[in-house]
Amino acid sequence: MAQATGSLVAIAVLGVAGVLLARRGLLPTGAVDGLKLLITRLSLPVLLFGAFVRLEPDGRNAALAAVVFALCAVMGGLGVLLTRVARLPRPETRLLFQGFEAGMLGYALFVALHSSEHLPAFAALDMGQVVYVFTVLMVQMSMLRDGAAGDRGAVGRPSFPWRDLAVNPVLWAIAAGLTIALVAPGAAAELSASDGLVAPFIDMVGGLTTPLVCLVIGASLADGVPRDRAVVVIVALRTAIGLGLGLAVALLLVPALGFSEWYARAAIVLFVLPAPFVIPVYHRRNAAFVGGVLTLSTAVSIAVIAVLAVLGVA
Repeated sequence: MAQATGSLVAIAVLGVAGVLLARRGLLPTGAVDGLKLLITRLSLPVLLFGAFVRLEPDGRNAALAAVVFALCAVMGGLGVLLTRVARLPRPETRLLFQGFEAGMLGYALFVALHSSEHLPAFAALDMGQVVYVFTVLMVQMSMLRDGAAGDRGAVGRPSFPWRDLAVNPVLWAIAAGLTIALVAPGAAAELSASDGLVAPFIDMVGGLTTPLVCLVIGASLADGVPRDRAVVVIVALRTAIGLGLGLAVALLLVPALGFSEWYARAAIVLFVLPAPFVIPVYHRRNAAFVGGVLTLSTAVSIAVIAVLAVLGVA
C-alpha cells in the first residue's frame, strides 16, 4: 500500500509538472516529440528487453497470450456492435476498441507500482496483444484509405507497413528477449542477474521510461480533456468492458494456469489501458476525434489504475 501510494504521488507530481511546463512553453511540441523518440528508441526497448529475457516461454505463457489475443478480437467485435447501437463514428470506434497501449503507458505504470522485479508478469500478458496489434489491427488500418466514408469505410489496396515494423526497436527488443529466453536460458539468466554488467544498464536506462512517460502524458493534457459526447461514451464503454475482461482473466484464467498474483495484477492493469497510440499514425481520418479519445482514455486509465492500486487490486 505504501509503495503504491508513493509511486502514485510521484506519477502525479511528474504529470502536473508536464502540464505546467507545457502551458508555460517550456515543454513545447518539439520537446515532447523528442521525449517520445527517446522513449520509443531507447528507454522502452531496453526496459522491454529486460522484461522479456526473464520470461519463461512455456506452454502456460503461450496459452495466456492466446487468450489475450482472442479477447482483443472480442473487444473489436463489441466495438462494431456498439458503433451501430450507440451510433458512434465508423470505423474509428472499431479500431479504438482493439488493443492496449502497454508500451508507452502500461510498462511505466506497472514498474512504478510494483518495480521491475515483477515486470515479466506484465510482459507475459502483453505478448498476446502485441501480436494482435501488429497483425490484425495493422491489417485493418492498412486497408482503410484516408478519408474513407461509409459503414465499413472504403477499402483500398493494402499497403502493410513492413518497413516500419522491420525497423521498430520495440519489436526487436521483444523478439531478442524472447529468443534468448527460449534458446539460451543460461544466457538469459546471466543477462538478468543483478550482480552482472547488463542488469544495472537495463535498470538505469529502462528506468527512464516511467518519468519520461509521465512528463509526456502531462504535456498532452495541458489543453484539458475533450468533452465530446461520442468521446466520453467510447472511453466509458471501453474502460468498463476492459475492466470486466481484465477481472475475468485475473480471477479465472490466471489461477487456472497456476500463475502468481502478479499476473492477476498485470491483467487488470493491461485491460484498463487506452487503445494503442499507434492508431493515429496509420489511420489519419478523423484525427481530432481519435486524439480526443486517446487523451481522455489515458487520463481515465491512470485514475482507474490508481484507485485499483490503492485498493490492492492492481
